[in-house]
Amino acid sequence: PPPPSRPNRSNPAGGVEGGMVVGDDDWLDAMPPHVLAALRRPHPWWQLGAAVVRRRWLRPIVPVLASPLVALYCKARRTLKKRGVSRRRWACSLCRRRARWKCVRCLRSYYCSRQCQNVSWHIVHKHVCYKPVRFWSSVLVYTLGTLVLVPGIIKNFPIYDTSATLLPVNFVAMGNIAGGVASTLKRSAGIDIRGRILEISVIICTLFLTAVTTGLVRGYFGESSQCWGVLAPSSTLWGESTTQGPFKDSFSNNAFAALLQYAQLYYSKWDFLCARAGFISRKFLCSPSEDGNRDYATIGCSPPVRSINPQFYLEEESCQADVGMVVGIWVAACLVLGLEHIYREFRVRRRAAVHRGRRRPHQD
Repeated sequence: PPPPSRPNRSNPAGGVEGGMVVGDDDWLDAMPPHVLAALRRPHPWWQLGAAVVRRRWLRPIVPVLASPLVALYCKARRTLKKRGVSRRRWACSLCRRRARWKCVRCLRSYYCSRQCQNVSWHIVHKHVCYKPVRFWSSVLVYTLGTLVLVPGIIKNFPIYDTSATLLPVNFVAMGNIAGGVASTLKRSAGIDIRGRILEISVIICTLFLTAVTTGLVRGYFGESSQCWGVLAPSSTLWGESTTQGPFKDSFSNNAFAALLQYAQLYYSKWDFLCARAGFISRKFLCSPSEDGNRDYATIGCSPPVRSINPQFYLEEESCQADVGMVVGIWVAACLVLGLEHIYREFRVRRRAAVHRGRRRPHQD
């Protein structure tokens, strides 16, 4: 829980407590040396937080704006650490030493000791600590900001929704591949490549893969010219492309086509449900067709859904090559995850077999 108020253990005349004189002006002198050193030479993030809390009008605004971004950063870093990409420990928010505890209210600020938490709370953290009641304030602020910065997000909501959904999928896939490569190098050659450089590489590859998948999503919703065509148009990761699809065997092509058709049924269902929302759909959600038809219950609500083309990858060779590359990366990530699980089970069983014949020491 948050620390109590600032310590005040002296009497008006300046008493002696436990053999040590403690007054109002020198309560920080009772802190450990690493706390005093951190206050004398604060790190840049601490200086930024102190600059924010000096301005009272920023104190209620900063937690609402910054806490969702910090939460995404913490979640991404935990994911990379589980995948074997990151080896860095959480650092104390005040002195940057290895942290062992965190704030139980916001779960976003880490500390190495009670003294660091106490000092950080009274100077900075109590003004910017994210309360659960501010969650809906953050939702409202970021929703309004998205509507202002992306004017066409409501009309083209299926495109933006699918692209945003694929972002964490690509992040986890690239993390699995990078973590598998790092673990293999460490076990086989003793080379440890985990760290900040590998984390940055995963983020760059994730952004690149998300840009490619966004082009595929736009091609699926009728804008096939948006495909990147990263690989050679005549080949994919699965071999030479054919007229039936990006894969060599017919089974994979048929399965991929069936998946896209099922997705079309899914989007059409929700599109017609939105078309029956009455005044809200006519005013904000739906758009008329090119010939001016406004019978949304018949033609549907969203223009991207009306323009869905499940066979878009057959019309553009660049889309066909991108599909093969993206599916190849996803399959490789699944294979790495499966091999890591098999290797982990093998180590557990081998360790159990080694200790099976040994007698346990007697304990009185």
